Amino acid sequence: MSVIHLDNRLAHYEVFGRGQPIIFLHSWIGSWRYWVPIMDIASERHRAYAFDFWGFGESDRRGDQFTVPTYVEMLIQFMDRLGIARTTLVGHGMGGMVAILAAHQHPERFNRLLTVCTPLHGQVLALAHHIKPGTLSRLLGMNTSQNGWVRMVRTLQVADAEIQQEIEEDTSSLSGKVLSQVHESLLETDLRPYIISLQTPLLAVYGGKDPIVNATHAAFLNELAERPIQLLVLPKASHFPFLEQANTFGRLLLDFLVSQGTAIEIKEEWRRRVNQREYL
Repeated sequence: MSVIHLDNRLAHYEVFGRGQPIIFLHSWIGSWRYWVPIMDIASERHRAYAFDFWGFGESDRRGDQFTVPTYVEMLIQFMDRLGIARTTLVGHGMGGMVAILAAHQHPERFNRLLTVCTPLHGQVLALAHHIKPGTLSRLLGMNTSQNGWVRMVRTLQVADAEIQQEIEEDTSSLSGKVLSQVHESLLETDLRPYIISLQTPLLAVYGGKDPIVNATHAAFLNELAERPIQLLVLPKASHFPFLEQANTFGRLLLDFLVSQGTAIEIKEEWRRRVNQREYL
């Protein structure tokens, strides 16, 4: 386990492999740990980093700044402290929101962005789950067996039982204060104006069966023909495509990293590397 101090708060991170850097950013569910299978794949050619946002995992839970803009500042501080001048970002959910906002504010620091199941307009979460600001603590009920969010996590299709358990533990251990601030920040975040002017190549991946972030809300990405942006939906994936179809997602990531403006496609040979029954 590696730790550094950022803004006088402890930040936990892990790093695999050697080569050009990639930073993996987790969502409002779980921590850095669910990136391990994809970090293993990426580390064959790249130096893969993942850290826990403040309030999550093993990072500091003190303070009261648990918002998307604060996590952008944390990301930039992390890069500065580790001497990472420029990198690719892979962000899931909230981590994807952080990635897009960071690329908007600091375009010179990022080569490419790959976002996964990311709400581009936070209100999509309110519309999908009838969540209103100020009601999150009651909904989440973090200290009770009726925790609605943890119950939702248990329904997600994660192939690795150990990682599934870790995600549940990471989620159930979060404080209501952290989650309330994080989710209200998500609801207030609208990335659409930033995406329209985005210069960094972006591949936005969604799961066709995601019960949390419906891929249809990002359909406008297909209309941005003059931007280096692509929307790709994995029809049989839920909210964790990189865990449900790790080999397929890993191949997709590696292809994106070497693409030169060409569209990324799900190739038949990728599918043969995963459980055949998924495609029967």
